Amino acid sequence: MQTAIAPELLVSPDIAEANAILRSCVHCGFCNATCPTYQLLGNELDGPRGRIYLIKEMLEGNQSSEKTKLHLDRSWN
Repeated sequence: MQTAIAPELLVSPDIAEANAILRSCVHCGFCNATCPTYQLLGNELDGPRGRIYLIKEMLEGNQSSEKTKLHLDRSWN
Protein backbone atom coordinates (compact mmCIF):
# COMPACT_ATOMS: atom_id res chain seq x y z
CA MET A 1 0.00 0.00 0.00
CA GLN A 2 1.28 3.42 -0.85
CA THR A 3 1.57 5.88 2.04
CA ALA A 4 2.05 9.64 2.29
CA ILE A 5 3.22 10.10 5.87
CA ALA A 6 5.02 13.38 6.50
CA PRO A 7 8.82 12.93 6.54
CA GLU A 8 9.12 14.67 9.92
CA LEU A 9 6.88 12.00 11.44
CA LEU A 10 8.93 9.17 9.98
CA VAL A 11 11.87 10.01 12.26
CA SER A 12 9.90 8.38 15.07
CA PRO A 13 10.79 4.66 15.22
CA ASP A 14 7.16 3.78 15.98
CA ILE A 15 5.82 5.73 13.01
CA ALA A 16 8.54 4.34 10.74
CA GLU A 17 7.62 0.81 11.83
CA ALA A 18 3.92 1.49 11.22
CA ASN A 19 4.77 2.86 7.79
CA ALA A 20 6.72 -0.29 6.92
CA ILE A 21 3.81 -2.46 8.02
CA LEU A 22 1.31 -0.39 6.02
CA ARG A 23 3.50 -0.53 2.93
CA SER A 24 3.77 -4.33 3.18
CA CYS A 25 -0.01 -4.76 2.94
CA VAL A 26 -1.09 -5.48 -0.64
CA HIS A 27 -4.76 -5.02 0.30
CA CYS A 28 -5.72 -8.42 -1.08
CA GLY A 29 -8.43 -9.10 1.52
CA PHE A 30 -7.38 -12.67 2.35
CA CYS A 31 -7.12 -11.66 6.03
CA ASN A 32 -10.87 -11.00 6.17
CA ALA A 33 -11.55 -14.72 5.78
CA THR A 34 -10.05 -15.40 9.22
CA CYS A 35 -11.13 -12.23 11.04
CA PRO A 36 -13.96 -12.97 13.49
CA THR A 37 -15.06 -9.34 13.71
CA TYR A 38 -15.38 -9.06 9.94
CA GLN A 39 -17.14 -12.43 9.73
CA LEU A 40 -19.64 -11.41 12.40
CA LEU A 41 -20.37 -7.86 11.21
CA GLY A 42 -19.56 -8.07 7.48
CA ASN A 43 -18.29 -4.50 7.37
CA GLU A 44 -15.02 -3.88 5.50
CA LEU A 45 -13.92 -1.32 8.09
CA ASP A 46 -14.18 -3.98 10.82
CA GLY A 47 -11.71 -6.29 9.07
CA PRO A 48 -7.93 -6.02 9.11
CA ARG A 49 -7.82 -4.39 5.68
CA GLY A 50 -10.30 -1.71 6.72
CA ARG A 51 -8.50 -1.04 10.00
CA ILE A 52 -5.18 -0.74 8.17
CA TYR A 53 -6.76 1.87 5.91
CA LEU A 54 -8.16 3.81 8.88
CA ILE A 55 -4.78 3.83 10.64
CA LYS A 56 -3.06 4.92 7.42
CA GLU A 57 -5.47 7.84 7.13
CA MET A 58 -4.68 8.98 10.68
CA LEU A 59 -0.91 8.68 10.18
CA GLU A 60 -1.22 10.77 7.03
CA GLY A 61 -2.70 13.59 9.10
CA ASN A 62 -6.42 13.10 8.54
CA GLN A 63 -8.65 13.59 11.55
CA SER A 64 -10.14 10.56 13.21
CA SER A 65 -13.85 10.56 13.80
CA GLU A 66 -16.23 8.67 16.03
CA LYS A 67 -16.69 6.28 13.11
CA THR A 68 -12.93 5.67 12.99
CA LYS A 69 -12.79 5.05 16.73
CA LEU A 70 -15.77 2.69 16.58
CA HIS A 71 -14.19 0.46 13.94
CA LEU A 72 -10.77 0.43 15.58
CA ASP A 73 -12.23 -0.30 19.02
CA ARG A 74 -14.24 -3.23 17.71
CA SER A 75 -11.02 -5.14 17.06
CA TRP A 76 -10.63 -5.55 20.84
CA ASN A 77 -14.19 -6.77 21.56
